[in-house]
Parts: sequence; structure tokens; C-alpha cells
Amino acid sequence: MSFSPSLSSLLLCAAISLPAATPQTSAPPATDKIERLNEFVVSAGPDPKTSFDLAQGTSVLAGSELRRLAQNTLGETLSGAPGVSSTYSGPGASRPVIRGLGGDRIRVLENGVGALDASNVSPDHNTALETLFASRIEVLRGPSTLLYGSSAVGGAINVIENTIPDSAPTRDFSGAFELRAGGAARERAAVLSAGAGNKDFALHVNALKQQSDDVRIPGVARSDAEAPSRQPAGILPNSDITRKSGAIGASWFGANGRLGVAVSAYSSTYGVPVDEPISITMQQRRLELEGESKAEMGVLRGARAHFAAGNYTHREVVDRKITNTTFRNKAWEGRLELPHSLCRAVTGTWGMQMERSDFGAVGAEVVTPPSVTARQAVFALEEWKWGEIRLQAGARVERQSIKLGEVAADLPVVPGFAAKTGDRKNRTGASGSLGAVFYPEKDWSVAVNLALSERLPTAQENFSNGPHGGTGAYEVGASNLPNEKSLGLDASIRRRAGFVTGALSAFVHRFDNFIFEEELPAATIPLRHNPEGLTPFQYTARDANFYGGEGELSFHFIDRPGRHFHLDLISDFVRAEERARGEPLPRIPPLRYGLKLNYDDGRWNADLAIKRAQRQNRISAPETSTAGYTMVNANLSYLVVAGRVNYELFARGANLGNARAREHSSFLKNFAPLPGRGLLAGVRLTF
Repeated sequence: MSFSPSLSSLLLCAAISLPAATPQTSAPPATDKIERLNEFVVSAGPDPKTSFDLAQGTSVLAGSELRRLAQNTLGETLSGAPGVSSTYSGPGASRPVIRGLGGDRIRVLENGVGALDASNVSPDHNTALETLFASRIEVLRGPSTLLYGSSAVGGAINVIENTIPDSAPTRDFSGAFELRAGGAARERAAVLSAGAGNKDFALHVNALKQQSDDVRIPGVARSDAEAPSRQPAGILPNSDITRKSGAIGASWFGANGRLGVAVSAYSSTYGVPVDEPISITMQQRRLELEGESKAEMGVLRGARAHFAAGNYTHREVVDRKITNTTFRNKAWEGRLELPHSLCRAVTGTWGMQMERSDFGAVGAEVVTPPSVTARQAVFALEEWKWGEIRLQAGARVERQSIKLGEVAADLPVVPGFAAKTGDRKNRTGASGSLGAVFYPEKDWSVAVNLALSERLPTAQENFSNGPHGGTGAYEVGASNLPNEKSLGLDASIRRRAGFVTGALSAFVHRFDNFIFEEELPAATIPLRHNPEGLTPFQYTARDANFYGGEGELSFHFIDRPGRHFHLDLISDFVRAEERARGEPLPRIPPLRYGLKLNYDDGRWNADLAIKRAQRQNRISAPETSTAGYTMVNANLSYLVVAGRVNYELFARGANLGNARAREHSSFLKNFAPLPGRGLLAGVRLTF
């Protein structure tokens, strides 16, 4: 069977190809002094492009920079990136917040498919993926997020690790082994990543074991008016972590493609620093299959398929011995991508995605009744090269079905909430985007992106009705929530060569029916349903506006082969408010700005970073303001080259000023301040 472009496609290609050839400005310059803009973003479509050439804003962490910044959680690892903060719920759990948007609006991916855990259900649930295994982490916004789901309206974060090798190894055997110890929580960790193979076959193994104590903090943990009269000073109670994970994967390589498989196991126990001594024990077993064909068939340039299945369980335990609630999620996700080229000027990918999640909970704090969520979607991402302009467009149509299991008969009556056993909600949403990149000069690009997104409410937003000790809240859904729609516009200007390089971006999002949790009067939930007196919150939908910007500029004082010394300036801010009343939305990050000095000569690498978060006074009515803070961090490493084995000695100083700091975007900001001063040291062997 063969494929051939239609007559209309050929005419379109001919018309688009008339003005000129592909802009020459897209080729990276010879120097490596602007590595951030020249990092290829492999999650952005069929042809990896650099951040300089994408219509949407991107951030990439890879190589030595990722090793220096990697933390226990994904949220803390990325919290220094422009526009990214976190939901910090203690050192054991933290998800990213992008431009003030978090939760189900951020699609967290592992190797291009969903994490298949329960981290989007609650901020005290950590992601079941290992940041210390990652070879790169990519943060995406704009057209390419339509490849991954309607819930990526805030962005998509792809954690890429090499368990399934994507290319034949250049050496028979290679890998890395790392030992680290110290920090504010007296962390002890060992990490192994190793691979072997030849031109036809490759095998890879990852393993990690990590343990840390309760984290040290300046002052006391609780900051609100209801704080206990006696608190231990200098320690965040119930914040210790124990974690083990491992994976093994293999790939077979042929003349026209590859086939890979991997199995992994993740296990973690961590404390949630609320008044009640709650800890979470979570486990996930995951299977991944990945295949790629490079055989061309007409306009198709091959095919890529990826499937993952996960069996996830976590238990919320009181006093380290009594299981309060057990969550389970059996889920799978599969996607097929068909890269194509209608002609030299028009390339892209067509695809389909299917996923299913069987989620349930049993115990004393069942916030959401059991449910089965199924989604099917088709999508397309296209790029037209037209003279000195790249046009990038995406479209996605998604169908979602949620079927409820058994719903408890005795639930408090709250206006807007209605659920009964066997209820089913079927919804369809459509999203699209159009972006353009223009090259006014050789090393300059200007990007504009317009996106219309439609997010479908989740089972938690529709049907929650129960206490949740991990967030200190009684959470209630609203069964009649409409689809959440947003119209977003963002623009950026970038420079990749010269004494000053970097990017400046601005954005505005107009939401219809923005869904968020709003605090209710305490008397809404009768005491017999809420004996602990948890604060009640209900999901509601209001029209809202988001706007803000971020910038990152580098000044290259020394930039020659083998030696670099530069200064980075970074800043971001976001404002979000209800459109009708002009009232601020809750948990929006404050203005942040900072600088970083970095020196690198191949053997020595040193940096000093100072970040300032301003006081957040723009708060919703029930919130309390959050004090500003200044964070000072430093890194130092030395590389010893010794034949096939290299030794890297490193040290990391965090919060050197021992500042009292709290994340305004956290539900637990009044319970869990950020860690105090800590010094971590270690050694990394590469072979």
C-alpha cells in the first residue's frame, strides 16, 4: 500500500515554497557559549528543534547543569527555571507550577508518555519518576503541547531518561556511579547508571537508594495563628524520606528502525509535614514498549509508537503504623506518531493517543470515589517554512469518559455537588494553536504564539467529597463544572550570539470557566463528617485572566574554547485574577528575580546564585500573605581525568544565608517552610 499527497496538498506546498528557501539563520553558530538557546528540544515534534527556532517558550536542563540542580522532586529541580515554581509539600513531594498554573494543567511525562501515578490528584502526592536518572528535562509551552493532552494547557514537562536506549552505543560498556551525602536533611544517596551493547543491541540499567532525615529549618515550622504553642525549633517534623528505584531496558537496532522494552520499579516513603503525623508509602511498577520505523511510505517519513502501563499504589499512614487510606491507580497510555513531509517546505506529524486510568481509594479519608477515566485523541502538528518565517500550527480533538464506582451514601450536602454510583460523564474538547518565528537578523528571532485550549474537568474536580489530611483540607467537587477554555497569547525575542544572549517573553491567558479550589465557610461541612475541623474547599469555575512575563539574559565576560565566565540575570512574574470582580486567584507565585555567576574551564566549575522572591500581598480573601526571601546557593566541582574513568568531586551549598522562606504556591506554606542552610558533597565516576 502506498501513500501519495493529494492535489490540494501539492498545490499548497508549491505556493508555500515560492518565496525562498529555509532561513539560514536557524543553523547553530560554531561557539558553545549560548548552549541554552541551542539545546535541541526533542519533545517538540518530529524534527528536534532548538529553543531558538520554536514558537513557544522552552527550558531545557541537561548534562552538568542538570546534575548540579537535580533534587529529590521534580518541582524543586525545576523551581529555578524561568516561570516555574513549585507546590512544595515538604522535601518528599513537589510538582511544578508554570506561570501560575499547576495540578492537572501541567502534563508530566516520562519519556513522552504519562507518569501514570496519582500526583495530579493532590499536591502532597509526589511524581513516581526519578529525577536523578534523567539525562534531560524539557519544559514546553505552545503548539507542541497538543501532542500530549488537553491537560497541558499550562505546559508539558518531559523527563527523559535513557532506560530504553535510542541509539547504538559508541562503546562496549559505559556508565556513571555517584555517591552524595549531606544537605539540610543529612541525605545519603547512591546512584548507578550503566549500559552495554553493540551496533545491533543495547542494554541499560539504573539503580538508586536514598535516605534523608527530617530537614533542618530556621525557626519553627508553623507560621499561622493556629500554630501549636510548643514547636521544635530548627527542624521540620515528619519530613524524612526513604527511596529506592531501579530499571532495566534494552533496544534492538535494525537497518530501518529500532524496538525497545523496559521495566522499572519505584518505591518511596516520605513524611507530610502537617500537624497529624502522616507519611506516604508509594510504589509503582511500570512497563514501557517503544518502537520506531524509518521506512518511508509516500509522504510518511516513518512511524513512532510508545506504550506504557503502570500499577501504582500508595498508602497514607498515621504514626508510621496505621494505614488511613490506600490509593490505587492501574493505568496505561499509548500513542502513535506519523512524521510526514508533504514537500520540502511543509513537515509535521499526525498522531493518535489512547489512555485509561482505573483509580480508587479505600479507608478513612476517601476524598474521591473510585472512577475509570478513558481518553482518546487525534492530533496534528505542522510546520511551514516560508522565507524568513516559520509557521507552526497544532490541533487536537479529545474525547473523555468518566465512570464512577461506588459512591458513599452518607455524604454532606453541598450546593453544586451531586454524584451517585454508576454516574458517567462524557465530554469532548478541541484545542488549536498557531505560532510564527521570524528572523530579523542572523542571531535574532522573534516568536509569537496564539493558542485556544479546552481542558476537560477531572474526576477529582467533579466528584471529590471528603477529608484530605495531606493538604489539611476537606475537598468538595462540583458535578456541573463546564469545560475550561482559554485563549493564550505569548511573544518572545531571543538573541543567541554576542556579549549578551538570552530571551525575554510576555504572555496573557484569558480563561472562561477557570477551575480552582475556593475556601468555604467552616460550617459548610458538619462536624460529624469533618471531626478534625479541616478547612473546606470546593472546586468552582470563574472567568479569569493571567498575564506576566519572564526573562533570562547572559553576559559573556569570558567565552573562548575551554574557558567560560558569565553572568545570568533571571526574572519572572505572573498576575491572575477573576475577570468579573478583579479579585486575585489563590496560590499565585510572587515576583522573582536573581543572578548567577558561573565559571567553567573544563576541570573547575563554580557558580554562585542569588534569588529574591518578593512578598506576595495580592491574595484571595481567605489567604494569608507570604513574606519575601532571598536565597543564596553555590556549587563547586573539580574533574579528574584518568584514562577511561573520570572522577568529579562536587559540593553544593543551599540557602547559605539560612533564610526563612515559604512557597506561596504551596497548600502547606503555613506548615512547611523551605529547607535551611545545608552543604552536600559527593563524587561522581564516569566510565
